[in-house]
Formats: sequence, C-alpha cells, structure tokens
Amino acid sequence: MHHRIALRTFLISALLVVLLPIVIASGWLFYRSALNATEQFAQQIADEVSGRVREKIIAFFDIPLRVVTFNVEQAKAGYLDYAHPDELMRQFLLQIRQQPQLTFVSMGMTDGQYYAGSRPPLGGDMDLRMLRARIAEDRAMEVFRVDTANKRGERISHSDIHFDARVRPWYESAVRNGGRAWYAPYRYRIEDVQGAYAAMGMGVSAPVYGENGAMVGVATADLALSQVSDFLKSVANESGSVAFLADSGGELLATSTAEPSFHLDAGRNDYRVKTADSKNPILRAVGERIRSNGAAEGNHFITVNGTRHLARWWTHPLPHGPELTMGVVLPESQFNTPLNGVLRNVVSLTLAVMLASALFAVFVADRVVQPLALLSAWAARLTKGDWHAVAPKSSPIRELIALSEAMGFMAGHMREHAEELEHEVAQRTTELEQALAVIEQALTDERQFIAMLSHEVRSPLAVIDTAAQLLSFRLKDDATQLAVVERIRRGSARLSNFFDNCLTQDRIDSQNFAVQPGAIDVRRMASWVVENCSQLANDQPVDLDVAPDLPALQGDEVLLRIALTNLLSNAFKYSPDGTTVGLRVWGDGALCCFAVEDCGSGIPDEETALIFQKYRRGRAAEGMPGAGLGLALVERIATLHGGSVRVERRETPGTRFVLSIPFQPLATA
Repeated sequence: MHHRIALRTFLISALLVVLLPIVIASGWLFYRSALNATEQFAQQIADEVSGRVREKIIAFFDIPLRVVTFNVEQAKAGYLDYAHPDELMRQFLLQIRQQPQLTFVSMGMTDGQYYAGSRPPLGGDMDLRMLRARIAEDRAMEVFRVDTANKRGERISHSDIHFDARVRPWYESAVRNGGRAWYAPYRYRIEDVQGAYAAMGMGVSAPVYGENGAMVGVATADLALSQVSDFLKSVANESGSVAFLADSGGELLATSTAEPSFHLDAGRNDYRVKTADSKNPILRAVGERIRSNGAAEGNHFITVNGTRHLARWWTHPLPHGPELTMGVVLPESQFNTPLNGVLRNVVSLTLAVMLASALFAVFVADRVVQPLALLSAWAARLTKGDWHAVAPKSSPIRELIALSEAMGFMAGHMREHAEELEHEVAQRTTELEQALAVIEQALTDERQFIAMLSHEVRSPLAVIDTAAQLLSFRLKDDATQLAVVERIRRGSARLSNFFDNCLTQDRIDSQNFAVQPGAIDVRRMASWVVENCSQLANDQPVDLDVAPDLPALQGDEVLLRIALTNLLSNAFKYSPDGTTVGLRVWGDGALCCFAVEDCGSGIPDEETALIFQKYRRGRAAEGMPGAGLGLALVERIATLHGGSVRVERRETPGTRFVLSIPFQPLATA
C-alpha cells in the first residue's frame, strides 16, 4: 500500500529538507570544533593527573630499591650491625623514619630468624614497631612498640605462627636471583592482634654478605600496596577520576575504588583480581581495552553505562623487577562543560530556524493548496456520479486552469461512458438471469427424471426379486438353476442400491437438505445392514463384531445405513467367492468406528485419494460393475456427520475402510 501525503505537508517538508541540512551542517561544524576543543582539554587534564600519578608511583617504587642497595653496601662495609638484633632493628627504624612510604625494612637470617622495623599499613595507630621471630621464642612473631629513641618498648602482639624467614617469598626470591630483585606481591604473615598488617605488599630483597664474603641473610625493603591505594584515592578525590595500578599480567596492585585488590578463596588462598574482571564497570572496561589493545601506552575514550570516559594508561618497568601498568580514567563531567554550552546554542538555533521555516511553509502552502482543495472537492463529486457539480472559480495559476478544463472534458467522457456501461450491465444481467433460470430448470428436470426412473424401475425390480425368491424355493434341488436365480437377485439388489445412491446424492445436493439426527442403536443398525446386504454377497459370509456397551449414536440412520451398505457392497464385489468379509464396530473416545474388511487385491497408495472422488474408480475396478458413486457418497455422509472415512492396507491381502462418526453431533452456529 502506497503512503499518501497531503500537498501542504509535502511543501512544508520540502522547505525543511532544503533549510535543515544547512542549519545542521553549520551546527555540526560548531559541534565538531567544540568536541575537538573538549578532547584537547580532556587530554590536558589527563596529562596533569597522570603525570602526578606517574611521578608519585615511580617515587614510591624507587625507595625500596635504594634502601636495599644501601643496606647491602652497609653490610659489606661492616656498618650494618646484624650481629646485634636490637641495634639492627634500630637502624631499620631510622631508615623508615626517613622514608615514611616504607612498611618494612627487615632482614631474614640464614637460620630463619627475622628482624624488622615497620610502620603499620592499617589502623589508626601509625607508631613505629619492631618485629622479630627468634628461635628462642619457637619462631613466634612478636610485635613491639618503640619510643622516640627507636628503643624497643612493650610487646603489643605475640603470634605463635612458627615464622621461618627462609620460606618467605622475599627470601626465596633473593636466593633464587642471587642479587637485588623485586618479589611478587604477597600477603603479610604477621597475624598481629590488632590486625594492622592484614595487607599485601611487594618490595625488593637481596642477599647480604658479611665482611668475610659469607652470606648472613636477606635484606628487604617492603611497600604496602594499601598505601599506594590511599594515594590513588586522594588523587581520585581531587580530580574526580579513577586510578589504578596493575602488574604485567593485568592483576590489580592498587586502585582508587573501594574494591580490594586481593581476596581469599574457599581454601583461604590469596588471589588477586584482574583489571578486566573487576566488579567496577569502569575498571573492567579499561582492563578489557588494555587486554585487547596490547599496547604499552594508550589514550582512548570509552563509554560505560552511557557515560564517556577518557582512559589513559602507560607502563613502567621497574629496575630488577616487573613491569607496572598505571592508569587514570576521567569521566566526561570533568571536561564536557564547553561542549554542553555549544550544544545548547546549536539546538536553540536549529529550533528557531525550523519554526521560521514551518511558518513560511504554512503561508506558501495556503496560497498554493486552497485552489487545489476546491478542485479536489469538485473531482470527488464527479467520481460519485454527480455530473451536475459546478467547476471551481478561475485561479490565478495557469496550470490549475488547464487542469480544471482537462477535468471538465474528462468528466463529459466519463458521463457518456458510465451511461453506456449501465446499459450494457442491465443487458448482461438479463442474460444471466435467463441462463440461471435455464440451469435451474435443467437441474429440476434431472432430479425429476432420476426420481421417476427410480420409481419406474423399483416396481419391476421388486417383482423380479419376488419371482427370483419363488424360483429359489422351487429350484432348491437344482444347483445350476439356483445359481442363475441368485445372480438375478444380486443384480436386482445392486441396481436397487445404485438408484438409492443416486437419489441420496441428489437429495444431499439440494439446497434445503439437512441432516436429521436421532438416537441410533449401533448394534441393531449394523445387524440390519448385514442382513439386507446378504443379497449382494457372492457366497461370502459376513463376520460381524460389535463392541459391547456402546452408547447410542446421534446421527441420521438412513444416511449411515446407505454408507455402510456401500462399503459392504464394495467388499463383496472385490473379494473372491467364499472369502469372509468383516464388519467391526467399536468406540474410540468420542468416535464410533465402523471398519469393513475385504480379502481383495488391495488399493495402490497412489489411488487412495482418487477413489473418494465422484465417478472415479481405481484400476482394480476395471471390468467390475459400478459407477464410481458409492465411496464419494460415503465420504459426503461422513463429512455431514462431522466424521471421516479412510482406507488402510491390511497385513493379509485385502483392504480395510474405517468410517469414524462422532457419538454426539457437532454444534452448528
């Protein structure tokens, strides 16, 4: 279906199509300029924030390397007093006071004992601590408070965890690398009472050799990753951004979000969260972009939950250690203020121009459309056959005057043509009525002829059948003559059945025909059909099997008798002499089923649909008496009762017809 559009709408649309592209193109240029400026502004902000983050994080991770290098050199020069643990820890505490970013400066001895100076990464009490795990204390981890002179004070925690420095990751890393090296992030195993060390850290460790060149232990300088997260959170609060730090595998080391960078699984094993698997949608989107991009540095705009963000990341390889990935994500709200102003101006200008264009289009449309509307109304009256409609007044537009004259000329031709059509239609209608009358009379004559022929033939057939019955009594001892008499009776019965079919078919085809249902005793009807069809048999007994306790069947008994008679007649006709014909009756839910079984040669599959057509017969019927009317009448009777008839192939030679009729008639509208 074609869409129709009013001329006024078309004119307005045409004007808008001309003007709007100009406005939109101008607005787009302004918008692109503002967008470029906004992106440059965003890049500038990102450069400032990321530069600050990068500088601070590099400084964070530079301290452990310098402290460990210093202690290794001190040991070689004999200035690191590892022979006196308390003095060693005071030296470590002095280094922590100078480098407050550090969490531990420690040393694990070759016998597994551990001595450290520390600043707790968690909690409100940030006073310095001494930690030790000695063989004398069965390697229990002890935590002591220290005074301003870096002397050991009261013991504030005692954890019986059997701490052996030789099996800790930082010790094993130093031994494995044979020199300074960063060790992988790990969870502190202090288990202090206050929980101030329930964190994760990473740092640098190195073997320490004495003046004699023998290894005396492993020195470490450790940085709690929670301190990096605190720094990132302070940056995020100031700039409104999201910042993170990850290793080369994409696992988070620190983040400005509330999500912890490490967890415990069901077996209480530590595992760290990958950036691409973060619960934070912004971190997850950036992590996926970094993983798919594969570049060491990147600068991309991403959209998360409908909001644009500028993601900036870069990598920094630690000396003697892993490669770190640092990132900052700025939301659109930090840099889109100029763009919003331009958008408001563009939208306002566009709306103003659209309104002016619409007003101008309405004015032009009224001047052009009004004469066309009058012309259209005149044409509408002409299409309804109002030939007396007056043409509209003259218009100042020459094209409209020409169109009006052409329509007037066309209206005259249409009037003449309509009159000719009316005359021709009246003539054809009269001819059709006469033809229908002839057809109706022919059908009436046909019905009357069939009825008269049936009446005229039935009486002689009855006389023939009666005479044949008398002869059969008299010639019962003469088998040859008795066979002739039986053939006469069968022929008489078949001819009578043929006329019954013709009359029934004619009655069904009449306009006033209607099924007249009534309660039918199924067993009694089946017995009657078998008894009355005995004359059609060729010495073929009927095996009648009716299921017990069948309910009454609501149907037209006369029609159903004719249907069953036709099925039995066909069974007798195509079954060899002396074979048994079966009639089975049973209930199948709401259906009463009648099955007639013969012992004939069967019906090919390709002919099963043809045999139910009027005057159509299969190849097996060649040379057999019949007109091809019986099965068509059976199917028609079944349909009138809301049922069906079908043909089935038997396992033994022969055919099985099943007539299914509902016990209750179908409701009619």
